[in-house]
Amino acid sequence: MKRSYTNKGASLFLLFALTAPALQAQQGVDMPVPTLDTIAPYTKPASRAIGYGTQPVSHVTSAISTVYGVDLEKNFTLNLGNTLYGRLPGLSVTQGGSEPGAATPGLFVRGVNTFGGAGNAPLYVIDGYISNGSGTSNAFMQLIPEEIETITVLKDASATAIYGARGANGVVLVTTKAGREGPLRISFTTKQGFNQAQYLPKFLNAYNYSVLYNEALVNDGLQPRYTDADLEAYRNGTDPVFHPNVDWYKETLRKTAPVSSYNLTFGGGDKFVRYFVMLNALRSNGLFKKFGDMNRYAGAEESSNSNYSKYNFRTNLDISLTKRFTAEFKIAGSIEQTNNPNNYTTGGTFNLLAQLPPNAFPVYNPNGSFGGNALYANPVANLLSTGFYKNNSRTILTSLKFTEQLDMLAKGLSASVALSINNYFESGSRKTKQYPRFSLTKGAAGDTVYSPAIGQLTSLAGAEETLDQYRNLIIQGFLNYNRTVGKSNVSAMLMVNTDNVTVFGPASDPSTPTANSTDPYKHNSAAGRLTYAYNNKYIAEASVGYMGSDIFAPGNRYGYFPAGSIGWVASNEKFLTNSTAIDYLKFRGSYGLVGNDIIVPLGLSTRYAYTPTFGGGGYFFGTGNTAVGGFAENAIANPNVTWEKEKSVNIGLDATLFKNIDITFDYFNRDRYDIVVPSNSTTPLILGIVTPNLNQGKANNRGFDGSIRYTSGSKNAFQFFVETNLSYFKNKIVFNAEALQANTQLYGTGRAIGQPLGLKAIGFYSEADIAQRLIDPKTVPGVLTEVIRAGDIKYQDIGGPDGKPDGVIDGNDRLPIGKPGLPNFSAGLHTGLRYKGFDADLVFQGATGNTVYLGGNYFQAFQSNGQVAPIALNRWTPQTAETADYPRLSSKDNLNNYQFSTFWQRDGSFVKLRSAEVGYTIPASLSNQIRIRTARFFLNGTNLFSIDRIPYGDPESLTGYPVTRTVTVGLSVQL
Repeated sequence: MKRSYTNKGASLFLLFALTAPALQAQQGVDMPVPTLDTIAPYTKPASRAIGYGTQPVSHVTSAISTVYGVDLEKNFTLNLGNTLYGRLPGLSVTQGGSEPGAATPGLFVRGVNTFGGAGNAPLYVIDGYISNGSGTSNAFMQLIPEEIETITVLKDASATAIYGARGANGVVLVTTKAGREGPLRISFTTKQGFNQAQYLPKFLNAYNYSVLYNEALVNDGLQPRYTDADLEAYRNGTDPVFHPNVDWYKETLRKTAPVSSYNLTFGGGDKFVRYFVMLNALRSNGLFKKFGDMNRYAGAEESSNSNYSKYNFRTNLDISLTKRFTAEFKIAGSIEQTNNPNNYTTGGTFNLLAQLPPNAFPVYNPNGSFGGNALYANPVANLLSTGFYKNNSRTILTSLKFTEQLDMLAKGLSASVALSINNYFESGSRKTKQYPRFSLTKGAAGDTVYSPAIGQLTSLAGAEETLDQYRNLIIQGFLNYNRTVGKSNVSAMLMVNTDNVTVFGPASDPSTPTANSTDPYKHNSAAGRLTYAYNNKYIAEASVGYMGSDIFAPGNRYGYFPAGSIGWVASNEKFLTNSTAIDYLKFRGSYGLVGNDIIVPLGLSTRYAYTPTFGGGGYFFGTGNTAVGGFAENAIANPNVTWEKEKSVNIGLDATLFKNIDITFDYFNRDRYDIVVPSNSTTPLILGIVTPNLNQGKANNRGFDGSIRYTSGSKNAFQFFVETNLSYFKNKIVFNAEALQANTQLYGTGRAIGQPLGLKAIGFYSEADIAQRLIDPKTVPGVLTEVIRAGDIKYQDIGGPDGKPDGVIDGNDRLPIGKPGLPNFSAGLHTGLRYKGFDADLVFQGATGNTVYLGGNYFQAFQSNGQVAPIALNRWTPQTAETADYPRLSSKDNLNNYQFSTFWQRDGSFVKLRSAEVGYTIPASLSNQIRIRTARFFLNGTNLFSIDRIPYGDPESLTGYPVTRTVTVGLSVQL
């Protein structure tokens, strides 16, 4: 059954249009209205979101970064993480692909400080409640900017200690919008546009493929496959049946795909009830051609168009039940649906596109059947005639909180209780079938001869399945105190929290989850925070978390996580109060202990490391080696296993200079220990057992982050701001119980986390090298798994089994090469301007300190029966030996040239224009005549271009679904 979602956005617009006149009548008194453009007058916030509360900015002594939801609205992205590129100092955001509904970015707070199997993602907290799930299933990724007030990143121990064993990787707090007293306000925004591939892989056409393939065969000592007549037919295109030249990307992808979004919000209230309501519809069509429409035009339903739809809703209510008793109720959620032909995701199709040579076969044979052969499937046929897949997901976030002011007991005291129930469920529906394909040969009489069918024609067969799910329950209780007496301000918080989450289990676990992977993850915790400020000059804060986790053995489940911080507002001292340059200056420092209890991925059945597990054993008996089953212990249990721990130091400052320049800077040092690692060097193998992983690993991570912003005067006709942020980290493994190595270069200890190990390429073998190898192979080292020829990549002989060069290139010759994949230095630049109703906003992101690797069919010519890209044109030949930058071509899988080595590494640095928007707000005199308070038209672009050193694609995503840019035009109106 064909579904259409195009009327959803129209329905939102219709609702807006019908309610506008009535809402105008309800407005009553005039209220200040926020401007719609990007350069609204900059007002410094009075308070900041912190763990389980808020705090006056002047009292904040921890490392915190904040971005506002209104700034994130100037993007068209399918998940919230993709709005954060270059926005927050201390937050590294890595692009995870562009496939609608399947790709999410990676977020890292101050880099990575753990290794092994432990999690390194931050903790996500939405309105005070833990958000579970990973990737697209995480509720954080499903939020949209229009429902968000702020996103705050907690970076040091004083900010995260109250989260106990879940705070070591940093915390990302989301505060959603709340209703405010005042008449009903309605805002409507729509965006309409398109996305397109920023770069598509380029491969050589059939003629050049055939020429180079002949050369590769000759290089391997084989006869050429293609005759001169064949090459001429490929060149002039006169025989598309037996000498096809197919651009498979062109056959399957379209140049642009439409996108759209509609957003409608309501807000207002009085002293009794305040409300914020949001409805949002978003749609993005995939880059595949409309194979579903093609299929239906032909009278069949064997495919579907590729598209993604998401619908978000939110209602936040604040109710004053009495003067002292209030309630907060929040309900939000999203509904997602992804449709694709051939599979749930597109990875298999793009792998085939990268592999399939242009001359393999025509798309269609002369009789209308699909071309193909036993080696390759037909991508067009796959997308037209193998069925279609739909996955639907739904997320519900609910919470209820009651607060009672207890001033009758102590002025400034309040108590709260809260309950949150959240649920995520993803289901899949697949309709699959097969199709026959036929290869062609030319008969003796020049006729077309069809091979027997490869594959068979089947009818559609359906299946419904659960793909992912989780649910959590959170119960909290609070005592809060805040009072100012004279020059002293004291604020305190005590809280208890219990939560549990049940997950279905990841794809890496068995398809039928075990009891261990579906048992609820349970956490019990208590936390406290005490802040004292004297005369707005001297601030001291102490916090502690006490947490228990059920994945550890009884007796080892609970632990304390204390932290402390101090601050000095130097600008309030007498010697600076009259300064014309320094308007505000605060120094701060913190130290504390935090933990990370995600020592194995969530959902794995190996989560209870403290319990023994047993698996298949057995023995072979008799002269016939008859197998007899048995039962044996797997890895030895570790009853002492515990969470990772981290001691964190942070020193920072906040300053405002010359009234217009705001500066924040932080230096940090993080020492992580008790990292769970294999005990290769500490438990002897002669015990004859599978040794357990132990809390023995140690790591260090240090660096800095900061931001600086200049804002022009708000009274000028021309207003602008420029804000930049920087983040840098340098981590290393302090200790890892690694197995002994003769080649000391293979140790990870002392090196960066994730440091690649590979061979060092030192050029190409020459004809003279090959002649010398025939005389004495050890004098010209090479691999033993391949016949070395002139033009092959030459590697440095580092060491053999005894740690000394041995004339053989193998795994003992590996050494640290390049840098890890995560950039250790990143920067963002955000700038905007406004002049007489016109406005503009730009966000750039830059990153360096990482290495990317060129691998697979995209770069390795003819490997795995693949095709060849332009990178191979300057290959080694006897004539180009002095200038070549690519090894000789080989028709078979070459075990020498395509090893992991420096030859295939490239600098991954880049500068990207992540978003750009220009807009115009019509004058109030005109908007009032049409009974609209404000109206703004705008043009928006997302991920517009990249400046980098990789000419073959995007350095963050070289393979798979193409990185896309999006351009939209939009309209925002307020009533």
